[in-house]
Amino acid sequence: MTTYAIGSVKGNYQLLLKLLEKIQFDPENDCLWFTGNLVNEGPDSLAVLRFVKALGKKAVTVLGNQELYLLAVAEGFEQPETGDTLNDILNAPDRDELLKWLRRRSLIHHDSKLNFTLVHAGIPVEWSFSQALTFSYEVESVLSMNNYMPLLENTTRDQSRWSAKLRGWRRLRFIVNAFTLIKYYKEPGRLDFDTTGAVGSQTEGLVPWYRLPDRLTANLNIIFADDANFNDEIYPGIYPLPTQGSLSALKLSPTPERTSVTWAHPISKDQYE
Repeated sequence: MTTYAIGSVKGNYQLLLKLLEKIQFDPENDCLWFTGNLVNEGPDSLAVLRFVKALGKKAVTVLGNQELYLLAVAEGFEQPETGDTLNDILNAPDRDELLKWLRRRSLIHHDSKLNFTLVHAGIPVEWSFSQALTFSYEVESVLSMNNYMPLLENTTRDQSRWSAKLRGWRRLRFIVNAFTLIKYYKEPGRLDFDTTGAVGSQTEGLVPWYRLPDRLTANLNIIFADDANFNDEIYPGIYPLPTQGSLSALKLSPTPERTSVTWAHPISKDQYE
């Protein structure tokens, strides 16, 4: 059995199928890990969700910011933005079943046998592995219950500094932002969610989250979606999967192998390379 980690699919169902064909994915024997952001941007978000859900235990999916955005839009806490491609999901007959399935996904996944950890964006430098698991569960336990809507209503980007004294929605907001949006650190303790571009091209003082000294999860092999487009050199224990212009699969093995397929722009149902 082989396990592959897949980057942000972003609603590009045909591209996902093309990648799975390239790696010769066998649903009977292989497993897939998804870094989140299964939906939006591409034309077939509904098909992607249905496909991944149908894989059952053969697929592991962590939540990305697009899944949380979809849930917030579905409940009326966010207004759809120009360019969103979520209407097929919101109008689908199995909408409620799909959204409930999403709410029960995790923010982090770890496999001790494979020795890999999966998140969408990253893990703050101040958190140990056990803390990351505990904090993730705090959010997941709320999101999976029937009274989940206040969490979606209170999830905003304004909480960027961690403190063990954080309580209530401010605490949950930081946990969500850390797992789904973290890119750089602006200064000690303060996250940057928005800066993108190759490492070294940013304002002085910005450091990728995984390059900070004394990071407490430096012993982990961490896979994440490279939404920042770091374009960084190989860094020990860090496995970013590009999200700009391509879709990648990482074979989880002692010597991980990456396979990628590319798409043409602008994305449409008929315009894949």
